[in-house]
Amino acid sequence: MCVFVLEKRRMPVARPEPVEARVIAHVDLDCFYAQVEQRRHPELRGKPTAVVQYNSWKGGALIAVSYEARKFGVKRSMRGEEARKACPDIHLVQVPVAHDKADLKLYRDAGSEVCAILARMGKCERASIDEVYLDITEAATARLIQDPPQCWVSLDKEALKSHVVGLATDGDATVEVGHWLQRKDAEQNDQLLACGAAIIAELRTAVLSETQFTCSAGIAHNKMLAKLASGMHKPAQQTIVPSSAVQGLLTDLPINKIGQLGGKLGHLLEVELGVKTAGDLLQFSEAKLQDLFGMNTGTWLWRTARGINGDEVQGRMLPKSHSSGKTFPGPKSLKDLSAVGHWVRELAEVLQERLDMDIEQNNRIARLLTLHAGCHLFWSRSCKKIPITILCIKIW
Repeated sequence: MCVFVLEKRRMPVARPEPVEARVIAHVDLDCFYAQVEQRRHPELRGKPTAVVQYNSWKGGALIAVSYEARKFGVKRSMRGEEARKACPDIHLVQVPVAHDKADLKLYRDAGSEVCAILARMGKCERASIDEVYLDITEAATARLIQDPPQCWVSLDKEALKSHVVGLATDGDATVEVGHWLQRKDAEQNDQLLACGAAIIAELRTAVLSETQFTCSAGIAHNKMLAKLASGMHKPAQQTIVPSSAVQGLLTDLPINKIGQLGGKLGHLLEVELGVKTAGDLLQFSEAKLQDLFGMNTGTWLWRTARGINGDEVQGRMLPKSHSSGKTFPGPKSLKDLSAVGHWVRELAEVLQERLDMDIEQNNRIARLLTLHAGCHLFWSRSCKKIPITILCIKIW
C-alpha cells in the first residue's frame, strides 16, 4: 500500500460543519490597491491605472491593475514597461516607500475602514488587506423571523443583481433572482441565504458610500464556498451558493482553485492520483483517502469534494502577526554579513514602528520573534543562474 507522507503543520484540519445552518460571506475588495490610489488621486478615476512596486527594474512590478487597464491586456504578471506597451495611456502609481522598501500602511488603513463597516452586521475575520470573512448567521436569522423574504414589499436593487449558482436566467435576470429570493416554498436554509444576500447588498452599498470602494462577495453556508463564489462575478457583484447547487459548482472546478489545494497537496493529487477537479475526488471513499493521506487530511479531502467545511469565522479584525521582509534579486543579492546586518536592522525598525502603533491602538504586546533568511538560485531565460536573497522578520 502506498501512503503519501505530508508535513502535518501545513495540512488542513477536518472540522465538521455545525448542525444549524450558517450564513457566511467572503467580501473581496476589487483591485483594492488601485482603488485606494484612485481615491487619493480622483483624476485617475475611470482611467487605466496600475500600482507598481517600488523597485525600478523594467518599470517596477505591478501589484494591482484597474479594470480599465485590464481591457487593454495589462496583467499583474507584467512589469511597468510591458504595461505601457500594452496600454500607452496607463497611469502607473508607485507604492509608498519607507526604509527603502514598500510601505503598505496606506492600504492596511483603508482596509480597516472597510472592516469597521462590515463588522456592524456580524462576526468579522480579516483574511488579508483586501478580503474579509463575515458570519452573519445571527443577523440573517433575526431578519428571517422579523421580516421573511416572501413578505418583502420591495427588494434592494443591489440584492436583485445577485447571481445565484444553478439558477437559470433565460429572461430578465433580476426578475428571476427576485423570484428565487422570495420563493414561498423555499427551505429555511435558502431563506437564510436570501436574508444574508440582502444584508451583504446593504453592507456593500454602505462600503461604497462611506469609502468609495467597490467590493464583490460570495454568500454560502461555509467559508470555502463563500470564498469560491466571491470571485465568480467581479467587479462590484455578489454570488449566492444554495446547497442544491454545491455539487454542480464543484464537479468541474480545478482543485487548485480550492484553498489549501493550490500547493504540494494539490500537486500530489494530480500527479499521483490523476485528480484534476473536485469532482474527480468523488471516486475515492473516505477510507481510501485516509489510507493514502492520513485520518485528518483524508477526511478533509473527502468533505471538501462534497462542499463540506466546518471552519469558523474567527472574529478577528486585527492581524495575527506582523512581518517585514524584502527580496534581493540578481545583482541586488546580498553579498556579505554587513549587508545582511544592515537590512535586518532596517526591517526591525519597520516592525518596531508597527508594534508601537499596535500597543498604542490595541494594547497588544508581541511575544514571539522569528527571523527567516534564505538564498535561492533559479535559471533565467538566458540559462544563467541568478541568486535571490530573501530576508523576513515575523513577530507575535
